[in-house]
Amino acid sequence: METVLEVLASAPALATFGLLLMCGLGLPPWSEEIVILASGYFVAEGALSYQEAVFWCFAGILAGDSIIYALGAWVGEGVYHWPVLRSHMKARHRNKFNRLFFRHGTLAVFLARFLPGFRMVAYFVAGNLGMRYWKFVLLDSIGAVVTVPISVYAGFMLAEHLDKAQAMLHKYQIPVLILGVAVLLLALRIRRNRRIARFDQLQRERTERHHARAARGRSKSSKEASGTE
Repeated sequence: METVLEVLASAPALATFGLLLMCGLGLPPWSEEIVILASGYFVAEGALSYQEAVFWCFAGILAGDSIIYALGAWVGEGVYHWPVLRSHMKARHRNKFNRLFFRHGTLAVFLARFLPGFRMVAYFVAGNLGMRYWKFVLLDSIGAVVTVPISVYAGFMLAEHLDKAQAMLHKYQIPVLILGVAVLLLALRIRRNRRIARFDQLQRERTERHHARAARGRSKSSKEASGTE
């Protein structure tokens, strides 16, 4: 933790973004959680506003995760042999997540945000197996929206006891996960309702056009009949 605080001290905003991007690639010896908590410390110190800390954490997470997704989509399984990523792409994790992806694609990718050991594999597989990027970003964003504000706030409130903040987040990991699933289900329900509403609107418009054409046809036939008489 002390090392992270020292790195962030010179430029908390950009350093937070950079470290989280690197975390997404599995590079530093610390986790995303530690960096996010540390950003909360600098909120308490007045070097960042709460909104700035959340923004830069959010941006760094999405950037790092998007790179892993892109490697899966464009480079493919060749990255399994890259020295930096090899230790994070273990065969047993890949095989397990492949099965989860085919059974529960959307939910599996979303839950990976709460499972650090599977996160990188999950995002790589999502790109490699063809999940659309907009859908991947949506799922990753919902997960980040649930976790980042809470972690930044914990770092802010417990700035002098970041180890306790980290322990607290681990303790309440399951409730946060449940909250995240609830938010995901709500988002999917809203999207489904919008699609149904759009479909109903198209159906109404189609029916109205059909009735309008039928009315014009009857009017034309009536005029033709009058002219014949």
